[in-house]
Amino acid sequence: MIKVLIVDDSSFMRVKIRKCLETDPNIKIAGIARDGLDAVNKTMALKPDVITMDVNMPKMSGIAAVEHIMEKCPTPIIMVSTFTQHGAKETIEALNKGAIDYINKDELSSEILLEKIYLAMDATFKPLTPEKKNDHIPPFPQQQIENKFSIVGIGISTGGPRALSQFMPHISPDIQASILIAQHMPPTFTQSLAQRLNAECKIKVKEAENQELIRPGYAYICPGGMHMLVEKKDTISLIPKGRFPNYHFVPSADLLMASISKIYGPNALCIIMTGMGSDGLEGIKVARENKSYVIAQSQSSSTIYGMPKAIISNNLQDEIVHLDDMSQRINQLCSKDTSM
Repeated sequence: MIKVLIVDDSSFMRVKIRKCLETDPNIKIAGIARDGLDAVNKTMALKPDVITMDVNMPKMSGIAAVEHIMEKCPTPIIMVSTFTQHGAKETIEALNKGAIDYINKDELSSEILLEKIYLAMDATFKPLTPEKKNDHIPPFPQQQIENKFSIVGIGISTGGPRALSQFMPHISPDIQASILIAQHMPPTFTQSLAQRLNAECKIKVKEAENQELIRPGYAYICPGGMHMLVEKKDTISLIPKGRFPNYHFVPSADLLMASISKIYGPNALCIIMTGMGSDGLEGIKVARENKSYVIAQSQSSSTIYGMPKAIISNNLQDEIVHLDDMSQRINQLCSKDTSM
């Protein structure tokens, strides 16, 4: 049985979430909490497997509750939020504090909620500290890498906001490459994510614009609901998701990786990070054909290992890199001297 703690100050939402959960016989309602403080106390007492967490509550907010729970009794937490601009900023903050995933209150259904709960059960929701790495990852290749990387593509999904906030602030402003990020997120969320990262990072981070010129030392996050491609050198193309109906994930890591590798070839660095499913796999196959360099995030440092696992299982990676080492490796590979 999967024990779920429901946290919401609205009786209507508590009943709605309960009804969704009760459609699955493998799920048990561990308890109900009506505010953040109650959530922290009941997490300690009941030890649930998964928590659904509202954002705005009396006594203690959902964001503060996430922080306390992750410190005292780490538990997978799914935020149940409104997808307004304000709600997006708060949810991004909760994800940075350690929440696993999020659901739009207006789109809450049994199917969506249950999928998120089962996904949360497989999550590594507290990345290991450097001294506890257990991936048996080989050291960075010692041989000189001749490629002069001018563009970095990152495909990332569940666990992405927290992972990005951990390594992006350590990217050097002197790197010789531009960074393009396909983070699976809806509109409004990607703008809030870009704003937050821009405040934390030494490089400029912004939401991408159609036909924008790509500049070194900048990171561009694809707007939610769009796909980001590079169809001509140093220029971003944003394509509405309706143009690519066969691509389930938006923005698509497949499309981003394939497009940058076709334009930049061996000068493209393609990175697949934490996320559910196998988005990026087909794009990386194209990248390998174009002799681009491929990095997959390590298993122990991925919140959800699906996307990097698809790359590693098919032996498509040049390197496996732990999250704690990701910024160092990008800085090395995108410096003037790639033999570092």
